[in-house]
Amino acid sequence: MANFRAVGERLKACRLESGMTADDVAKAIGVSRALLHRYEAGEIVKLETLEKFARVYGMPPGTLLGLGTEYLTDGFRFFERIAALEEHAERVSVVFGPLIYVLSSAEYDRALSRSLHDPQDIDPITPAESVRLLTNLERRKAIFRYRQPAMVNIVPLSSIERYLANGLAVTSDKSYAQRSELRREAAREIEHMANLIASPPMHIQIGLTRRPLPTAGYQIIHAQGRRYLVNSPFRIGEPTNLRYGVATITEDPEALEKHDRLTAVLWETALKGTDAVRELQHLIKRYSD
Repeated sequence: MANFRAVGERLKACRLESGMTADDVAKAIGVSRALLHRYEAGEIVKLETLEKFARVYGMPPGTLLGLGTEYLTDGFRFFERIAALEEHAERVSVVFGPLIYVLSSAEYDRALSRSLHDPQDIDPITPAESVRLLTNLERRKAIFRYRQPAMVNIVPLSSIERYLANGLAVTSDKSYAQRSELRREAAREIEHMANLIASPPMHIQIGLTRRPLPTAGYQIIHAQGRRYLVNSPFRIGEPTNLRYGVATITEDPEALEKHDRLTAVLWETALKGTDAVRELQHLIKRYSD
């Protein structure tokens, strides 16, 4: 049986991704705007109505039921979609580096806000876009701290090294003083990660891997009895990319099973506990000297 709240979230995500207004979509499928919003809030949708949504959005009806793959080409909407999934998450596995936002410190928030307004950025975001992004990220962090889902985070050491060498640098042509400050901020954030590993909250496990990984990394979200595999080119920091690429969210069992196996192998061979802390302290010292 379909989870109609999840269907509603997909309907809203598709509308936002399409760039259509609520009035446009309501007119196209022959319903009132109020009924459209009820569908997007999780009210049961008739099959014939769902087929109309699918035609408007140019996808198979099964995708709206979670039987296909969602494609998102806008980084702002992607992060908002992930926030909607995480709001109900019981367990999350993340293979990504150099860090994930929900485990970052308050100091990282301030550093990220500054990097989003770097005048040297060749593709800057607007002040309104910055507010939209930071508001959503802060909401994600608040939800994570409130719900405390079980978290496994596998971090590539190669990503940590790049972060320690460059910090949240938008471009490489920084002054010596700017580069030094960016590296100091990065070192403080990796020290924060080391502290999380040394004294982990009950629901968080972090491992460090030396294995080569896909460029994008991936995330598996367990929520309301369903599992979602997330792949995305969108990034905040190092440097930020919110405009270019295609993110995917799928419940395909084969894709999830293959990524489960990969996650198990990476976790089995990852540095953990004291070994991981020792490695991070070694890297912090190397890039601070």
